[in-house]
Amino acid sequence: MRQSNHHPQKTASAPVADGRKTNAASTQAALRAVGRRLFGELGYEATSLGAICSEAGVTTGALYHHFGDKKGLFAAVAEELDEGLVKLTAAARDTALANGADAWQAFMAAIDVFLQAGLSPEGRRIGLTDAPAVLGTQGWLEIRERHGLGAMVQTVRTLQALGMLPAGDVLLRARLILGLLYGAVEALAHQPEDAELALAQTRALVHAMLNGMRSSD
Repeated sequence: MRQSNHHPQKTASAPVADGRKTNAASTQAALRAVGRRLFGELGYEATSLGAICSEAGVTTGALYHHFGDKKGLFAAVAEELDEGLVKLTAAARDTALANGADAWQAFMAAIDVFLQAGLSPEGRRIGLTDAPAVLGTQGWLEIRERHGLGAMVQTVRTLQALGMLPAGDVLLRARLILGLLYGAVEALAHQPEDAELALAQTRALVHAMLNGMRSSD
């Protein structure tokens, strides 16, 4: 009886593909992490591709493949930084709510965390100094709105539904509040050395402005 020459098909392609995806993700993460640290410490112009790739343990070809160029990596870092800020403020809001705060108090707690984050050297260098220059004002605005605007729209809707903000154009109010917050962080970056005093004064002003928008009982 003749043996069949049929052989089962190999199924190794899926694990290989998964391995490539894992390697690509880890390479991108390493480049973003090193880029974030160096951009934050040295600034965009003073950070070289060679330094980033050397510390990340990858070739410059890998950086070009995943991010296009240094500007592409910087854009990814700036977006990651802003997305992290949005998550940080959301966590502060949720913690306040869990501790018994009402929606407005939780909103203000999130605002305070946002302003505090504006004091970080990394946030100042990347978000305030380099991002508008490297990505352009519009490019940086698009990144900020991609994450922060959606979250703020939801916050405004919630506060309106609870009667804590007056009814009206949700998107307009969200953009105004977001603009106020980023403007406050930028103002903090230009204050003298007593950062804590500047933060306290800025927080008081922002609270006063937002409380002025609140619905009267």
